[in-house]
Amino acid sequence: MRAWKWGGATMALAAVTAWMACGQSGPGGAEGLEKAEAATVTLGDGHCAGVVVGQGRHVLTAAHCVAPDAGEERTNFEDGRQLKGRYVFVDRGRDMAVLELEAKAPVAPLEVAEGLPIPGAMLVFTGRHDRPGEPQRVMVERWGRCPSLPDVPNALFTTMHGVPGDSGAPLVDEQLRVVGLVHGGARCSIAAPTGDVAPEVQRLSREDAQPLARRPSSAPH
Repeated sequence: MRAWKWGGATMALAAVTAWMACGQSGPGGAEGLEKAEAATVTLGDGHCAGVVVGQGRHVLTAAHCVAPDAGEERTNFEDGRQLKGRYVFVDRGRDMAVLELEAKAPVAPLEVAEGLPIPGAMLVFTGRHDRPGEPQRVMVERWGRCPSLPDVPNALFTTMHGVPGDSGAPLVDEQLRVVGLVHGGARCSIAAPTGDVAPEVQRLSREDAQPLARRPSSAPH
């Protein structure tokens, strides 16, 4: 886990850690934050972020990070390791994309929650491993429509303070489940909910576990 260098960072980290530890079934503590941070990756030259999910062979990211003619994409991990992958699912209306890695990621994957965090729910944004900073305790202020998410009736409007390049990074609940990906908007505070894509991640993970000869072909949407 990166060293927190900004003023007040130690207090902020302690506050988020304490909050996570209060979850009755959550992992709690700095260990949970380290897992969430390690699972957050950057893509290509760092233009966007993503999160390792499923059984460790897939990365969930924002579809607006994917070029129309995208073939392979490089995934960068916090320890400097890299893996290539190919996009096997792209849904621009919900701003969701899944990258299949060439090998299993060298970090523990996060689960994608099937539910939608309700207004008032508290989440955590750990940030990118290549930027100094502190984890943010983020509240879901409301659900609403977002013009750039035409197929999402309940986009997550949050208190997150993001910057360009955070797109595709995960927001997690106290059980370390991914519930949203950074989408954009003022302060980059709007997140696309991930619940609807959870079954797709599960399907891709099941296919990955099958022998190669029996796998159905996949292609970006």
